[in-house]
Amino acid sequence: IHYNSPRAGRPCVEVDCPSIPRDLFESELFGHEKGSFTGATGRKCGLIEMAEGGTVFFDEIADLPLPLQAKLLRVLEERKITRLGANDELPINVRLVAATNADLQKYVQEGKFREDLYYRINVVSINLPPLRERSGDIPLLMEHFLRDLTKRTGRDAQGFSRAARKALLAYQWPGNIRQLRNTIERMLVLDNDGVLD
Repeated sequence: IHYNSPRAGRPCVEVDCPSIPRDLFESELFGHEKGSFTGATGRKCGLIEMAEGGTVFFDEIADLPLPLQAKLLRVLEERKITRLGANDELPINVRLVAATNADLQKYVQEGKFREDLYYRINVVSINLPPLRERSGDIPLLMEHFLRDLTKRTGRDAQGFSRAARKALLAYQWPGNIRQLRNTIERMLVLDNDGVLD
């Protein structure tokens, strides 16, 4: 989405919501000024500010703490951020792209995700079913991963045996695309004849 848009020449910054400690989340998103909290030894730009003119990608947005959901909604509505410890608002121009494995509508009903934020970010939704429900994608993904992994690892392989191809297509992939990729990497690493079985 980012790299095929007019924003492609600007930054694409990822916010990995599950990995950011809750007590640092606000500082990570909005930045902070020197002395705004213990350990703030200088000014720091937040992830949203770093994406100026580009895209900020919230991975697993369902894990965004509720208090920050309200602040993010304000940022999206007003197009301004305030660093922690600052008085001035900074205008921002970013596009938000979000992804999650959670059912956000269910989270809204359970009070885990703000309804107003849900409707604010739900402009265009792309529902990607699990791999087991779109087995027609598996051959394309197999070839893509094989090309990528041979280039990255320096190992050589001509392709998959007929039996391997059949087994990979028949498998249910509970670990989704990551599991498929790791399986192909394991096959490549253990291969000794250039044909992955």
